[in-house]
Amino acid sequence: MVNINATLIAQALNFLILLFILAKFAYKPLLKVMEERKEKIANDLKAADQAKADAEAVKAEYAAKLAEAKAEAQEIIDNARKTAAAAHDKIMADTKAEQEQVIAAAKESIALEQKKAMEQIRSQVIDLSMAVAGKIVEQKLGSEEDKALAAKITDSLMK
Repeated sequence: MVNINATLIAQALNFLILLFILAKFAYKPLLKVMEERKEKIANDLKAADQAKADAEAVKAEYAAKLAEAKAEAQEIIDNARKTAAAAHDKIMADTKAEQEQVIAAAKESIALEQKKAMEQIRSQVIDLSMAVAGKIVEQKLGSEEDKALAAKITDSLMK
């Protein structure tokens, strides 16, 4: 059996008083500190979540701006290509037109030179024909009628 004496009662009473003092002065402030810490951690978690959401928003905005910049850069490149192609086409057309003008001028010049050469040949043939005819007939042919006749014969032979 348990022997209850005054020491045991005094120790139990001291324990209860200590428990009351601890509950009054230590437990409630400790609970208060723990509650404050719990709230601080919750607030820090909310702030971290908010910071993460803000970072995600900034990241999304950055990605959108990057995509916009890439699209704008691609548009600039496409415009530059179109401009270069148009300039190339214009240069090619101008060059072709210039080439055609040069060819036409050359053909014209050749035709003119050919015509001059034919006139010179015609004139020389007439002179030679008259000289040959003069020697054959042994007289000098110099009248305008003789020259006209020789020109007519030469023209018929050259055609």
